[in-house]
Amino acid sequence: MFLFVPFLTFAQPMPVWFTKSFEVQKLKEKYNIDTKLKPGFLEAHFNGDRLKDVAVQVIDKKTKKKGILVINGGQRKYFMLGAGYKFTNEDFNDTNWLNGWELYKKHIAYQTLFSNDGDISGSKKVKLQHTAINAYSLEEGEPSAGILIYWDGKKYTSIHQGE
Repeated sequence: MFLFVPFLTFAQPMPVWFTKSFEVQKLKEKYNIDTKLKPGFLEAHFNGDRLKDVAVQVIDKKTKKKGILVINGGQRKYFMLGAGYKFTNEDFNDTNWLNGWELYKKHIAYQTLFSNDGDISGSKKVKLQHTAINAYSLEEGEPSAGILIYWDGKKYTSIHQGE
């Protein structure tokens, strides 16, 4: 006789240290955490200090612009990409196009390069030291274009990927 026991899976709660840091830094006064993306947050060693860092999508309460907030584990320092703040190496300040994201664990990535008239002119190899965030838009259910957010040793920066 076999006994079938269904296992239910629930979304993992955000780490307590992250929630406390979000409140202590008064970020909840300006931003709402948007958990529509799945997973609702990303957790990894983004900056290489061996402490887990957390990234969430947020919405600025006044402007309604979306962005990605990263709080480094063990620190009170946070980094905002979007939500009204321009992304490093990009020409936008809103992630309203973002449909999906995931951890990027490879050590090599390819930055899409553009000519002055906006056409794709090639790609450039980029070496990554730590886990990055692959944020992308979907077209017909498949990732089409996006950005790779990574720690460059001093700050979070991004490179364009895809069209």
